[in-house]
Amino acid sequence: MKTLQIGNIDTAGGRFNGADLHRQLRERGIKSKLCVRTKKTNDNDTWELGFFFGMRAINFVIKQIEKLLSIQSILYPSSLQLYFDKRFLDADIVHYHLIHTGFFSLLTFPKLSQLKPSVWTLHDPWAMTGHCIHPFECTRWKTGCGKCPSLNTHIPMLIDNTKLMWKIKKWVYSHSNIDIVVASKWMLNMAKQSPLLSKCRIHYIPFGIDLNLFRPMNSKEAKKSLGIDPNSTVLAFRTTSSEFKGLPYIKECIQKLRCDEHICLLTVGEKNLIDEFNEKYEIVDLGWIEESQLAVFYNACDIFLMPSTAEAFGLMAIEAMACGKPVIVFEGTALPEVIFAPKGGIAVPQGDVDALVFVIEDLVINPKKRQEIGNLAYNIAKENYDRDIFIDRIIALYRQIIESRIEH
Repeated sequence: MKTLQIGNIDTAGGRFNGADLHRQLRERGIKSKLCVRTKKTNDNDTWELGFFFGMRAINFVIKQIEKLLSIQSILYPSSLQLYFDKRFLDADIVHYHLIHTGFFSLLTFPKLSQLKPSVWTLHDPWAMTGHCIHPFECTRWKTGCGKCPSLNTHIPMLIDNTKLMWKIKKWVYSHSNIDIVVASKWMLNMAKQSPLLSKCRIHYIPFGIDLNLFRPMNSKEAKKSLGIDPNSTVLAFRTTSSEFKGLPYIKECIQKLRCDEHICLLTVGEKNLIDEFNEKYEIVDLGWIEESQLAVFYNACDIFLMPSTAEAFGLMAIEAMACGKPVIVFEGTALPEVIFAPKGGIAVPQGDVDALVFVIEDLVINPKKRQEIGNLAYNIAKENYDRDIFIDRIIALYRQIIESRIEH
């Protein structure tokens, strides 16, 4: 079987764009190639989508034009290359990932999916809306969008073309032959309610992680390796300016915490976003780190905070669970389901900072409770989020789709 993954980039964030899957399939002896918007590695089986040198600059210009016109993923010529590319034509199946990042035209989907059996993993609800990555409380995506109440929500529009984009997506999907994959029941439920995806076959396959990498280690040794007092209670979280990841709630919560225990704030992501707490707490800002270092990050923490306001899955949550750590999340996203709350972690009402403070303080002063939830979290991760099981399911789906296409 020959597979082709199509995604955004082949390095950081590979878990979201097909790069990891590309490598894992090759480890299984399956031929795989990877086509991306931006190539960073020297992998001979990876190439950058585009007809000629300078495609990045062209895509940048088109992105600005699309912003002015308030349309998304329509005008890019790059994906036309696939019609003639031998690497695409040789593939038995093509798996699309994050394609709404400024390089791929939805209008090519009908022809591409006729040429090759096609799978599309939805990492967020964008495919079901008129413009936004997450619709939050808005339900207009169920009825055709238009009169958008939140044009500034990512991906923003200058004028309200949400009804037009919704209709374009409806036409594209109705003329395409695509199998949709979602990683959470939350996304599955949303996909089943979407009029846009009514003619698509939808499959639920939770993501998997490397349980040999993400596993419980000696927490005190992990703390020492990061220069943290081994006797401190460590709250870990990702720092990002993204509007969806909940950092403002974490900051407000930290401000309200009243604990006698020595607290350390351990972060990955963007640096210097919590500098205002330097005098009150010990802060260890790791910045962006390699996946191999993330296991130490999780093991050094006692509680992992992930109060995202929009999350279609949440890989960091299951990585923390696999390391035996309790995870605290907000309700209203896929996260409560993913962590099996209240077993593998605790979910509090979205936006309720006082509830967040209460749960954190309770876990800080109750190490036994932390350990109990952490043990459950580890077992849940081991049973449900093994990377090998994920790859098995993906390969089985590929074979099923290929066989079905041959029969018809």
